[in-house]
Order: sequence, then structure tokens, then C-alpha cells
Amino acid sequence: MPELPEVRTVCRILKEKVLNKEIKKVLVFKPKLFRELIVDDFIQELENEKILGIENLGKHIIIKLTNKKVLLSHLRMEGKYRFFEKSESPDKHTVAIFKFKDNTELHYVDTRMFGTFYLRTIDDYLTKLPLSKIAAEPGNINVEQVLEKLSKTTVSIKTKLLDQTIVSGIGNIYVDEALFLAKVHPTSPSCNIPKNVIKKILKYAHDVMQESYEYGGSTLFSYESMNHEQGQFQDKLKIHNSKLKNCSVCSNPIYKIKVNKRGTYVCPHCQKVY
Repeated sequence: MPELPEVRTVCRILKEKVLNKEIKKVLVFKPKLFRELIVDDFIQELENEKILGIENLGKHIIIKLTNKKVLLSHLRMEGKYRFFEKSESPDKHTVAIFKFKDNTELHYVDTRMFGTFYLRTIDDYLTKLPLSKIAAEPGNINVEQVLEKLSKTTVSIKTKLLDQTIVSGIGNIYVDEALFLAKVHPTSPSCNIPKNVIKKILKYAHDVMQESYEYGGSTLFSYESMNHEQGQFQDKLKIHNSKLKNCSVCSNPIYKIKVNKRGTYVCPHCQKVY
């Protein structure tokens, strides 16, 4: 699943390609990804609107339109956008095509069909699901609130950091990276970890995701930002990469374990169990 650096990269390229374009027509081939409204109403609400802004909150893409409309897009596991300078036929995985008045097109494709679209207004998009329960990103988080929540649970620190209501944007790749840099074993009960160490984990999470964004994200499996463009940060990962067999710090073996059913890379020698 694309995490914060990958979603931010997609947003940046979407801005470059479609900001200020007017939507002439919307074609939907897989209606189930468009939530709450029937698809004909969804289409009617989007056509003839102009894209005024594109940003993200955690892993959610926020597309602001004229007439106070807001389109929310979540890529989930395999969602991807593709931009074309002229009309292109859909492929078997195309979910929707957004045709613009200048004859360019934006296609949304999704091989797994887990992505979602919601329509909101500028007045309610932050107060209604799915965004109403999403926490701030590591660089903007209220650290004291995070510390309070973690101090009350024995759930593993990795599992809690993946909880988007605690902190948003961190996924399986970057939680492993942050915990490795902070020298914390991912199975450590959250309540056992000292506050200064939690603060360190959050700082590392922010820093590593910012660096990843500068490299266009990490492509370990199928992530692409736009039109098959892959990320470049995967070669700079310290631990979450199956190609890495030994720890870069101590040279001991890196192990792959399961934490709450999530594949997890860890160096038992460097990472302390609290």
C-alpha cells in the first residue's frame, strides 16, 4: 500500500498534470469504488467542475473542486493514476476516466479494486468519515496526545503506529525503518516504551518519510507515482527490504517475523524489546 511519501508524490504529480483543469466528462467502469452516492449522481456532481487544489491527509488524496466540492481518493493496495495528453481506451483494470475540456485525460486504475472515492464539501470533508478519525502526520502531530494514548495499551508499538487514528501516513515500510533507527523492537508493548524514545520514533518516522518523498517514494512491489514511474528510495531502506540479509550496523542477520499478521523486518541485536 502506498504510504505517506508515495501519496505525497502522487499528489505532487497530479498537481503538475491536472490542477486548474475543468472536468468535461467522467466515465465510471467499476461503480463499487464510488461510495455512498449512486454512480450517476457522482458523475453529475463532478462534471463541469474545475480542479482548484490537490493535497493529502495521511494516505488520503484530497481534490478540491469549484462549488465547494471535494473529491476524496484512497489508493489502498494497488490504485494508480495515469495521465494522457489525448483520448486513450480503458484497459481491463480501469476504474474511471476523467476527461478534461482541453482533451487530456486522467485514468484511475486498480488491479485489486480496493481503492475508494467519496464526495464531500469544503465544509464537512474533515468532520465526516473517512477523514474525521484520521490523525495528523508525524511532522504535525500533538506528541503529548500520542504519548497518552500509547501509555495506556500493551499492544505492540508497531501495531499502534500503523493505526491511522494515532498517527497518519505511516505504513509497513516506514514503521520498520523508524523502529530500526530508534533501536526499538517492533513487538515491544507500547506502554513500556519511555516517552523520550517514543518522541525519537516519531521524529525518525517523519525524517525517513520526508527523505523518501524526495526520492519519489519506495517501489518494493508495484507502486508507481504516475504513468509507470517508480520510486527510488527502496535502495536506501535500512531494514525493510528482502534484499538485505545482514544489519548495516552490526552485521548480524536481519529476521523477517510477523507482527499482527504484518511482515516485519528486525535486527534482534540492535533493536531492544522494552
